[in-house]
Amino acid sequence: MSFLKNIFAKIGLGANSASETIVDDKENIEDKKVLVNHAYLEDLEEKLIKTDLGVDLSLEYSKLIEEKYLAQDIKQSILEQELNDFLLSSFDENSLNKVNLDKNKKNIFLIVGVNGVGKTTSIGKLASKFKKQGFNTLIAAADTFRAAAEEQLALWSKRADVDIVQLEDGAKASTVVFKAIEKTKAENYNMLLIDTAGRLQNKKDLMAELKKLNDVVTKNLADANFALQTLLVLDATTGSNAISQVENFNDVTKLDGIILTKFDGTAKAGMIFTLARKFKLPVFYVGTGESIDDIKEFSFENFVSKYFQ
Repeated sequence: MSFLKNIFAKIGLGANSASETIVDDKENIEDKKVLVNHAYLEDLEEKLIKTDLGVDLSLEYSKLIEEKYLAQDIKQSILEQELNDFLLSSFDENSLNKVNLDKNKKNIFLIVGVNGVGKTTSIGKLASKFKKQGFNTLIAAADTFRAAAEEQLALWSKRADVDIVQLEDGAKASTVVFKAIEKTKAENYNMLLIDTAGRLQNKKDLMAELKKLNDVVTKNLADANFALQTLLVLDATTGSNAISQVENFNDVTKLDGIILTKFDGTAKAGMIFTLARKFKLPVFYVGTGESIDDIKEFSFENFVSKYFQ
């Protein structure tokens, strides 16, 4: 049985034609047939786009079905399995990577993303999660351009019961990162989470600042047992704009993975399929609520299986 059992019923595609409503006998839905004609394909495209799958992937799948089955009566189960396989094919070996953690190394996570996506909250949740996993964890409050971010991160550090490097007002973000790295070396922390600015005067300023922070970190990798990973925080409600966010941040500091936030509502996060296919970027963690424990490791199989529910 495919991950997407009865998905065509869930998105409202009829078993006999594009305009008919699905029959109630869901137990026998896989025995029903669909006439794959142009009207059906247009309806298929429209309904898939509305599920947040995106225009490009919706059209690509429709084209696949057209090329293979146009003018044929095809069982619902076959089309269902085609969509299941099509979506799963978005995740290749690289996009299925799991986050790499090593207690024998000084793990550094540079957390990037635009303001408002839940970056600071995600750092707090990860700090708590890593501490419970036995990591001696330190947070660096390097979003010095937004005072509220430093205050918020300080509160999260208390909730997670981890240490924080937070300098006086007006300190440069690069100075915060340098001090945090020095503290990591001197006091044997094996986990450092670095918050970064999400917005400066313009995109050019933001990326220049991020590049400076990345340079500070990488310059210290040679003389210490560090393992650096850069994670981009994305809001699950973000649509096609997620592509430009990945491109912009990846140009400055090579991204290793994604943290998907606000996945506790009606957001489908269909852009994950596009990002996996286009950039081969894995999703490492998913934020599912406001509690400090509401962060989970991403499962692509669960994601696909629940996508049309």
